[in-house]
Amino acid sequence: MRTLELMRNLDRDRYRFEFCCLSGLPGELDGEIRSLGGVVHLIRLNILFPSRFRKLLTHSGFHAVHSHVHWSSGLILRFAAQAGVPQRICQFASTSDGKRAHPLRRLRNRIFKRWVEVHATDIVGVSEGALSANLGPEWSDDSRCRVIYRGIDFSRFRIRSDRPGLRSEFGFPQDAFVVAHVGRMDPPKNHDRLLRIFEQFVRVVPSAYLLLIGAVHDPIESSVRRFVEHSGISDRVAFAGVRADVPRLLNASDLMIFPSLWEGLPGAVLEAVAAGLPVLASDLPGINEIARHLPGVRTMSLELPDEEWAAAALSFRSYRDPGICTEDVFSISPFSMKYALESSQELYSCRSIRSPIQRN
Repeated sequence: MRTLELMRNLDRDRYRFEFCCLSGLPGELDGEIRSLGGVVHLIRLNILFPSRFRKLLTHSGFHAVHSHVHWSSGLILRFAAQAGVPQRICQFASTSDGKRAHPLRRLRNRIFKRWVEVHATDIVGVSEGALSANLGPEWSDDSRCRVIYRGIDFSRFRIRSDRPGLRSEFGFPQDAFVVAHVGRMDPPKNHDRLLRIFEQFVRVVPSAYLLLIGAVHDPIESSVRRFVEHSGISDRVAFAGVRADVPRLLNASDLMIFPSLWEGLPGAVLEAVAAGLPVLASDLPGINEIARHLPGVRTMSLELPDEEWAAAALSFRSYRDPGICTEDVFSISPFSMKYALESSQELYSCRSIRSPIQRN
């Protein structure tokens, strides 16, 4: 999503983006990528991947390979180095890859980390927390490392509020207090905890309704549906799925609850702030960095009980204020699109002067 934002705003005569999708499957964003002049390569990560990926690199004349697959980027950048790609960027988009650290995986990651050290010309984190979690606090001593916050277009989220329309669409009462959550149904988004907090919140705010926005996947979807049925709140939870009108939904909601287990820099929180929607979120490093620069975000420890989260959410009941984060405030923050564009252009202009650090 954030790379698409860059594509919309960068000079397309100067920059061309091609995406390599390691699932090998078509995706929801393919059409817009192609409409913006991009190319999508569906190369599944299997036994045939090395030969197919090397062939792509050898014949396409890329100036840079920008890899977003955590420590597996070591493998990607090794292939890029062998193909003679001059700039090889490893990006950490999260504080964790979410995988269980069994001995074989630890050994694999040790090898991949070594390859990142040897082959990366640049190492980017979407937040200071993402770099610290993966590289340790000494990341700032490595001249290849930098933080590039993901930028969003503020103007896309300041639209006329459609509160009646949202409530009618999802069958909510017109006086409903709508709690929004934006996130695919994957483990880090912590949907089980979200529902437990909401269940407590409904007890103190009977007009509360929950809107789940994002791709649905089993087994989490089945778990969510079982919980809402068992708790008797199925009539208060709506599944919006993947939407193209997220700014509209955020503008018409009253609060975002975001109890993620791990994140790098959640775009959903930035979008909520841009829409003037207050956010109650887990105190992860990336979210704390957002709260440090922008108003409207409160963070809490996941160790606190659901009742305390619900009580904190209650304090936002009359807090909805679209003017809490103005365009002037957002534009001077490191999360503005202007900053993201300048930082990305600076990153890509470094390909001829940076070199990987060789370590023994």
